[in-house]
Amino acid sequence: MADAIVSLILAELKTTIIHRGKKEVKLLVGLEEEVEKLERNLDLIHGVLAHAEEKKRTDDLVKKWLDRLKEAAYDMEDALDEWRTAVEMELRGSENQRKVLLCNFVSCFSFHQLSTRRQIALNIKEINQRLDEIVKEKDRYQLISKEIELPKRPESSSFVDVSRLCGRDGVKRDILSCLWGGNGEEEASELIQTISIVGMGGLGKTALAQLIYNDCDVQQHFDDVIWVCVSDLFDEKKVAKAIIQVLEKLGDGAAFGLESSPLQVLLEKISRSIRGKKFFLVLDDVWADTGERWESLKVTFNHGAPGSRILVTTRDVDVAKMMGSSSSQIIHLEKLGEEECWLVLKDIAFRDRDERSCQSLEATGRKIANRCKGLPLAAKTLGSLLKSKRTKQEWQSVLNSEIWKLDLAQKDIFAPLLLSYYDLPPPVRRCFLYCVVFPKDFAIKIHLIVSNWMAQGYLGSDGNADLESIGIEYFHILVSRSFFQDIRLWDGDIVCVKMHDVVHDFAQYLAENEFVIKEVESDNLNIDSAKHRHLTVMVVDTRMPFPTSISGVKKLRTLQTFTGMNAFTSEALRILFNQCRCLRLLDLGWSAGLDYSCKEIPKEIGKLIHLRYLSLAYHHYLEGLPEALSNMYNLESLCLNGCINLKQVPDWISKLFNLRLLNTVGCLALTHYPKDIRKLTSLRALLGLIARADRNDVEEFSLADLGNLRHLHRVSLKVVGDSIDKEEARKAELENIQELRIYLDGDIEEDGIIEALDLPSDIKHLEFWGSYWF
Repeated sequence: MADAIVSLILAELKTTIIHRGKKEVKLLVGLEEEVEKLERNLDLIHGVLAHAEEKKRTDDLVKKWLDRLKEAAYDMEDALDEWRTAVEMELRGSENQRKVLLCNFVSCFSFHQLSTRRQIALNIKEINQRLDEIVKEKDRYQLISKEIELPKRPESSSFVDVSRLCGRDGVKRDILSCLWGGNGEEEASELIQTISIVGMGGLGKTALAQLIYNDCDVQQHFDDVIWVCVSDLFDEKKVAKAIIQVLEKLGDGAAFGLESSPLQVLLEKISRSIRGKKFFLVLDDVWADTGERWESLKVTFNHGAPGSRILVTTRDVDVAKMMGSSSSQIIHLEKLGEEECWLVLKDIAFRDRDERSCQSLEATGRKIANRCKGLPLAAKTLGSLLKSKRTKQEWQSVLNSEIWKLDLAQKDIFAPLLLSYYDLPPPVRRCFLYCVVFPKDFAIKIHLIVSNWMAQGYLGSDGNADLESIGIEYFHILVSRSFFQDIRLWDGDIVCVKMHDVVHDFAQYLAENEFVIKEVESDNLNIDSAKHRHLTVMVVDTRMPFPTSISGVKKLRTLQTFTGMNAFTSEALRILFNQCRCLRLLDLGWSAGLDYSCKEIPKEIGKLIHLRYLSLAYHHYLEGLPEALSNMYNLESLCLNGCINLKQVPDWISKLFNLRLLNTVGCLALTHYPKDIRKLTSLRALLGLIARADRNDVEEFSLADLGNLRHLHRVSLKVVGDSIDKEEARKAELENIQELRIYLDGDIEEDGIIEALDLPSDIKHLEFWGSYWF
């Protein structure tokens, strides 16, 4: 994995030092010679990365060299980001702003405060000294220069239709028989029967359950059909909330209100909803330690009508028994035969090929399929890999790859995944590995993950480039290689995916110690390894506030919180901001929000000078933003959606000239947007915008002001006013808009606003919403 990280960081360093530095280096006395030396060192190291990646598979010394290089590269990037920001301040900021920001700089090299240009030059010199040692070690391992291939844009994404599962017709019939069947004695003695599909990871348990769940006869036979993915820890409250969300057809915003409900209240809701109804519940990916937690739920299900069924998927037969399945209700999923694996692989790999090409590749393809060890996920992954290989020689290279011989490859499914992983270019590998920052079964939205990648610098650093399009291209490469599943579409476009738990385990294995998901059960948050760079915090006890005792987080680049923590106090946030100075991404939007006494974010957030992505979504008590945010020039994404008491978008937000995403959807207390939003010309997405249609207001944002924001691709817009000034509306000039959601507040008609805005004919998505919650 180190090569994926290092190649990207070194490319970024070179861009910062060379391309930007040419016009800025004059500001930093004595730096010219050090910059030239740094360029030479970066070129020497970057050239041997591909060879080092090959050798590290069998040479532990090379692997350790790459790990040291990775740590050095991270530290270099942090230091140079401080330099670049200081130069930006020199060129743009006021004298007072420069003093404030420079005093906040703390280098990862334990440098003194960057208070002078000479100090910055000394920092660059120390970076060079560190690189000199790494370059010398390179020669010791006889590493040679090899070209690293750039990403290839796929012609299209391939998906496997679960209705075409190969080799599972018989087991499907058995499960359906259990769903319809049950003699009179069984129905009388046991209202709810639990059927379990048991098998190792990668066998297709989830895909088979999806096939059953979506069957037309199943949908018609039961009054309610419910799907819940359990995954890892069995949290009865989380499962109950998911069931209620389906039964009551709640959106994400409404479901968020269930966070504070006690378990008993949730169980009573379920009981009322299913009383007298025949339901079908799928509990996917159940692991161990269910015990009493399951029993409290199972009793509730007895209020359903006779004939209701529960279908469980699990890797452990003991879990199946614990869930209540008898031996006749446990379906053991077997591996596919060689011919069935070949059919799965062929179905993907041979798409869009002529018959002659298929015939020439079949013999080699069958040999590759035989290495799938009967696992459908392996066949699917290899099929997706081979689809991008056009010649017989390329297929033969896959068959003869040394990767099959690696120790890691002996773990059943890992060999096909390794082949697909190493076939990706380094930037896409890095993006793939970053996905483990999300918990298993998390629904990864395309725009969210692209913003996250951007925050880490994986998509480049040119502020004028269409980085979002690059990220979407990388995302589609991963989809086409079958690294994602459960793909959700909106008008033909992918909006959301999930990662198979085996693929998640694989990515976590490759990422080693860099990513960590930590469950917190006390007031202490201790990170025990300095190599951790990305942290996801899961809080088991929802009554517990965020920890105030924090250690080992100095070098974190990502911090996000999941599950309903009770609150963030001002003190906890202040401690967090003081310690996590290297953060690129801070997402506090997956928790239950701020403490009722914490109505503003502490000013110490201004110390996070590297921050690119900040989410405070659904912090219901938040009323305002600290002016310290106005100095965070690197900020690219600011998510405030669901902050229902936020009173205003401050005027100083116009200073965040690198901002590409601003989201205030569901900020119900907002009455208008400030006029100066029009100065944020880097914006690509503006969600929750409030704009006047009846006039070009001096203080409030108006439709005409959209004309300044030429790069906007996505807009959700609340139009206020009882009439439309058509002349002003035409100044919006939304020629690049791809997605537009409109909420009309007043007497304005839909046709009227469409005509006035003169929207482009090729707009992909246009919707009118009846609620400002969007």
